[in-house]
Amino acid sequence: MADEEPSPLDATLVVAVVDVNPYVWAARQNGNSSGHLALSRILEQLCMFLNAVRIVNAENRIAVVAAYPGGARMILGANTRVPGRLHDSLVPELLQVAAGAAEPRETTTTALSSALSIALCHAHKHAPPDARHQRAQILTLAATVDDTRQYNSAMNCIFAAQRASILVDACMLGAPSAFLQQAAHITHGVYLQPDPAAEQALSQLLISVVLPDAFTRMQLRPPPPHDVDFRAACFLTAEMLERAYVCSVCLSVFHRGAMPECPACRARFRPPAVGRLGKRKRRGPTGGDGSVPAGDPTRATPPPSASAGAM
Repeated sequence: MADEEPSPLDATLVVAVVDVNPYVWAARQNGNSSGHLALSRILEQLCMFLNAVRIVNAENRIAVVAAYPGGARMILGANTRVPGRLHDSLVPELLQVAAGAAEPRETTTTALSSALSIALCHAHKHAPPDARHQRAQILTLAATVDDTRQYNSAMNCIFAAQRASILVDACMLGAPSAFLQQAAHITHGVYLQPDPAAEQALSQLLISVVLPDAFTRMQLRPPPPHDVDFRAACFLTAEMLERAYVCSVCLSVFHRGAMPECPACRARFRPPAVGRLGKRKRRGPTGGDGSVPAGDPTRATPPPSASAGAM
């Protein structure tokens, strides 16, 4: 087997990014007629999955990042000593973070891009120095709708994960997420959106689909892919666009192109090519340099004396 290909004996670092937005989870509970699980029950299912990661390979490591309105922080690092009963320490700490994340104004947005940045930095920090592939996976467990203002930063994280060969798996417990769909598609991860009935066995779903590493997934048949929403968000209006103008420097997307500079990176744009072109110069009938307007017989035709001398 070539060195570039992953090996089944390679240890894997699994970083779980957990959305603990208290307002979103409270809204799910208030409208619980469809049978959605509470945040505490979801976290219990996540702990079962993380325990399975540790059981598969004794060298596997786990990390947990909490995402909430306005920020994100590391809860469990890869070098942190994991207690025997992960559930007893991780679930109360995540619930405490969720309770302390309440803001004066209720918000349904979560700093998902910040959490992905922390997860990528942590994976890079703990990557083996001699490994060509960073044997890392990021599992994003989210329930918050996409915040189009985070499009640029989220896409930067996705492309960085693709560059580092890091799988980004997504489990969306709310409305479909275009960000996470694109993240899973670009990094060759999996995108899951279980219904309320499947949430009852979320740990089994994660163990069956997300637990296999990159090598094992090549031997398995993945679940049928979802229709990926490839639309981009305008940097100015946050509107999802099918066709747009793109800055060639920072790749920001805009709904219009007549701008002197990029509002994101301040790169100066060249004027439109049509505006820089003057009248097209045409060659005269005598084969001159084209500076004489065509059809001017007084200047385009040589004098008679010159013509006679040339004969």
